[in-house]
Amino acid sequence: MPSYLQSSLLASIPKVRHGFFTRQGGVSKGVFATLNAAREKDDNPAHVKENRRRIANSLGFHEKKLVTARQFHTTNAIVVNCSFEEDLPEADALVTTTPGLFLGVLAADCVPILLATPQGDVVAAVHAGWRGAVGGILEATLEKMKELGAKQVFAGIGPCIWQDTYEVSQEFYNTLHDTPSFFKIGYRPGHWQFDLPGYVIYRLAKSGVQDISRSPANTFTDTTRFFSFRRKTLLGEAGFGCNLSGIGISP
Repeated sequence: MPSYLQSSLLASIPKVRHGFFTRQGGVSKGVFATLNAAREKDDNPAHVKENRRRIANSLGFHEKKLVTARQFHTTNAIVVNCSFEEDLPEADALVTTTPGLFLGVLAADCVPILLATPQGDVVAAVHAGWRGAVGGILEATLEKMKELGAKQVFAGIGPCIWQDTYEVSQEFYNTLHDTPSFFKIGYRPGHWQFDLPGYVIYRLAKSGVQDISRSPANTFTDTTRFFSFRRKTLLGEAGFGCNLSGIGISP
């Protein structure tokens, strides 16, 4: 069975089911072993389909109700009320009020954020790399939830790359020079270590979200449980899979 972590905040909502899935419990092979959920990584399509089925079923959702989008570090947050397997929209956040839909986002170092109202009537899944976080994907998602009636939101931050292993350039630092508290001096001259999950929490809090659970794991260092794009790059591996994080209102 697929292995997943949970946010204690989101787990306290009876109508909501969620999970930050690890790379364990699937059928994929090689660099995709074993629970790769991304279709675009040259993995065997039959393996990906089975992995996604296992993920959805493990939380009580039908596999055809698992909804994902084409993620391009955008600020597109869309409301969905039905599942779709073809002609996927380009979006980095999905929002719904429809029971039985399982909203998923894919990540391999970026931050997955799962959101829900305390009543469990509006939920969202967000993919936030630094571009999306800086650009406003979180604010766009919260606005969509507000339009659907959300007044209070609980947020769960998923496994992602942490500051000690996220080296960035001086140019990157210059783009966020007005928030220096999220940087510390890097291990190499001319470089910095960036606190991506801390920055995401900052943007959520700035938007009025007070109930936030922090990232439970570092995808870069936790090699047995998580895929990592940066680790793949540094090791020169041929490819990498993606972890799926998902949330839905109980069917």
